[in-house]
Amino acid sequence: PQMNATDILIAGLATKRLTRIVDVGANPVETPPYRDLLGAGQCDLVGFEPHPGAYAELLDAKGPNEHYEPLAVGDGSNVTFHAYEMSGLSSVFPPFEGAFTFLGRSRRNMRLVEASEMATTLLDDVEAAADMDLLKIDIQGGEVAVFQGAKKALETTMAVIVESRFYQLYENEPMIGGVDVELRRHGFQLHKFLFQKAKMLPSRWSAGLKARFHRNQVIDGDAVYLKDLGAPDAIPDEKLCHLAILAASVFESHDLVLHCLERLAQRDRIDPALGDAYVAALPPDLRKKTP
Repeated sequence: PQMNATDILIAGLATKRLTRIVDVGANPVETPPYRDLLGAGQCDLVGFEPHPGAYAELLDAKGPNEHYEPLAVGDGSNVTFHAYEMSGLSSVFPPFEGAFTFLGRSRRNMRLVEASEMATTLLDDVEAAADMDLLKIDIQGGEVAVFQGAKKALETTMAVIVESRFYQLYENEPMIGGVDVELRRHGFQLHKFLFQKAKMLPSRWSAGLKARFHRNQVIDGDAVYLKDLGAPDAIPDEKLCHLAILAASVFESHDLVLHCLERLAQRDRIDPALGDAYVAALPPDLRKKTP
């Protein structure tokens, strides 16, 4: 079969190892953005999930390149972990009452099943997180604490995919501003949003509206942050290669792929023909028509 653009890229880069991904809050309630790369056997994944039920699901379905730990990752402090009826909403924070009133948020989904005290682990103390290329994190408000405990780990990380909150859902959770400030402190810049979730606000007249046209209250979304490429000489060739693979297969930034290839070609790490082959293999609607 004809190779797709990502296959061509991975073959041409010939990296020394598989791309390394760490997923903090790996609860399998949603399809992760790295699914295709993992399914192709082109990455190693280490996931952390303290919710017992979600952790058991991960173990049952895990593949050969997946490793999971039932750890709560954070800043090293002790926290109260709130396990809610919908496991993907579990958090170290209690719910914000205003979200029930203003958004019409489901109280059933947020029913507290169990509150348990647990110690959090610094990502810097986890050997498996060393030299990761991508950090994917979604832990319902606890993200900043993880970054604060990952100074060493984030030094060599090329990309972070983080859930960023616009409207508060939990008491005292850091919002998008807190996430942005902390990641910039670690040398990252906002690249793009993979998606944003929004909701139609409830009223007595809601039943008369087509909801898909009235979802105006933005809630949150997954943001992609990149290690600042303003000083490209500071980034090793191998790391640029893995960033290109992530851009192609995880967050679909084809211009970023080619930017990385340009820099690698300038260093004589790759043949510039790899960029030509990559562009030619992209879907036709992503390319200009040739004369």
